[in-house]
Amino acid sequence: MGVYENLLPGKENALSPGYLVVKCHLSSVRMLQKQIEMERRSGKVILSSTTPPGGYYLPAAGDTMEIRKFIRTLENRGGNTLRALESAKDLLKELESDEC
Repeated sequence: MGVYENLLPGKENALSPGYLVVKCHLSSVRMLQKQIEMERRSGKVILSSTTPPGGYYLPAAGDTMEIRKFIRTLENRGGNTLRALESAKDLLKELESDEC
């Protein structure tokens, strides 16, 4: 049984990473994150929240706002990651051009 099958709908029912590690018989929070990543890649929608109490949950039936907030969070996170990637690429290009 995966993480998805243990989750409940609605942010108010979010399950903490620590609880899910035990419930899903995983060895660490990192393993939980990898499992969630794998399940998301397979098409399962697993939402998460970092605002206390935080945790993982399923979208509540008909609540598009939860899904919109999650999408916005991922878009922001992705944008920040892409900016960091571009900065690193720019520095690498600069250092490599100095080597020539």
